[in-house]
Amino acid sequence: MKKLSSLLIAAAIAASTLAADELRSTVYIGAATASIENENMTEAVFGFGGDKIYDSGLIMGFHSEYSYGSIEAESSNDKSGVSTIEVDLKGGYSPFKNFCVFALVAGAGQYIESDAAYGFGYGVGMDYALTDSIILDVRYKTYSMKDALLDYDYDKAVVSIRYRFKG
Repeated sequence: MKKLSSLLIAAAIAASTLAADELRSTVYIGAATASIENENMTEAVFGFGGDKIYDSGLIMGFHSEYSYGSIEAESSNDKSGVSTIEVDLKGGYSPFKNFCVFALVAGAGQYIESDAAYGFGYGVGMDYALTDSIILDVRYKTYSMKDALLDYDYDKAVVSIRYRFKG
């Protein structure tokens, strides 16, 4: 019984350290520079997500985004549209109230004209709250993509402005 009581007290203390200090839901818009097999492009980025910031400074989050750009076709000077849908799981730390650093584990689906590919990747980033509602976000991600005929790398650096909903 004494071991059970000690275990319950330890669990209660651990759970209290994870009490949420802040839950932030955001939408964002931004720009990205990306490359597919060393062919560079600029993308427009739109997304939404939520972060849970614990009293201890630990951050856990989930984000989804859509990006669109165009890349030059290998065989001609024609441009091909590139649409990407991504889902990110975010884990990090907030050493100061307005500043966060984080790591990302991500999955993506990508369409280049009529070809579809999927991939998994990882990344890093940081954000800084300019005001209570406006957050500047910078992140880098890299993916290993696969489609029916080939495997390729997709790298992406994003700068975005996020709007935080208060609730």
